[in-house]
Amino acid sequence: MRFRKQLLALFALCGWGFFVAVGQQLRVQNKSVIPVLTHKDGVTKANIRGLFLVNDSIGWASGSGGTFLRMTDGETWTSDTISGYTHLDFRDVHAFDENTALLMAAGEEGRILRTEDGGVSWVEVYTRLDSGIFLDGMDFHGKVGFCYGDPIDGKFVLIRSEDHGKTWIEVSVENLPVALAKEAGFAASGTGMLALEKISLIATGGDSVARVMRTYSGQGAWEMFNTPIRSAEGCGIFSITEAKQTIVAVGGCYLDSTSSEANCAISTDWGKTWQLITENQPRGYRSCVAYSRQSNVLIACGRTGSEYSTDQGLNWIPLSDEGYYTCSLADSTGWFMGKRGKMAKLSFR
Repeated sequence: MRFRKQLLALFALCGWGFFVAVGQQLRVQNKSVIPVLTHKDGVTKANIRGLFLVNDSIGWASGSGGTFLRMTDGETWTSDTISGYTHLDFRDVHAFDENTALLMAAGEEGRILRTEDGGVSWVEVYTRLDSGIFLDGMDFHGKVGFCYGDPIDGKFVLIRSEDHGKTWIEVSVENLPVALAKEAGFAASGTGMLALEKISLIATGGDSVARVMRTYSGQGAWEMFNTPIRSAEGCGIFSITEAKQTIVAVGGCYLDSTSSEANCAISTDWGKTWQLITENQPRGYRSCVAYSRQSNVLIACGRTGSEYSTDQGLNWIPLSDEGYYTCSLADSTGWFMGKRGKMAKLSFR
């Protein structure tokens, strides 16, 4: 069921400043900022699910058919495919600058590729082809990062890099909790993994309960915490991010994509306990959430539309009814991408 909620007023203290949202207008320290989504002509027919903005000028994206996209001027995207890998669906991308990026393949072949020359050449830096492999997402904080995949023999696949993804090592299964029956991650946008300075989190879903797996050291034991996000077949947490020390999780059920039931929750204790958002929540299943620290804006998107929030996910304001698979924010701009190369640019006016 689609519906549009009108937000009459929203107040949130932030230091000496304040925010007031009316409809889709946000006032930040007495300056009006209106998020605007502008459709752009696509440059590929691939389905795009991986998207990462290094800054307002530099961005990378990835998708089906061994496709990757690159932007270096804040506006113009170019598309290419990688010879020998066109059978793969690159569900996640992480970039460090305009020349250096990683691509992660989701599916029956677990592969990570790396470029240092802007995509001219690629090196395969991780390969796992055993039965049951399905990588879901990766994230980095500085040079340290993780990539995770669905459970094999009752434990999630988890690898770690300490050199910007040049090399990867398996995290010991002894440090990982046992997965529940039919519990898994989701590679809908590659954003179910969050690596921060002191903690890292992994989002899950499935028949029993949607959970978050967390570690403080990044090298020690991981622990699991339940969340109130909807759980069932095809349901759970699809994306997580951090906004001013608040962990924001979105998802729901992609088999019931118009439902807003239990599709957003927030945590203020780094994933241990969760508050389900039951009013002014996203209007349906959402596959991606992103945050801009500079603008203090969250965005979420999915098949049935997108929303934004200025109060760390407590309230969501409708942005568009257009469907997108993935989104990313830089300081003052953002991008949405999706089916058959569909894309739009977010700006603030």
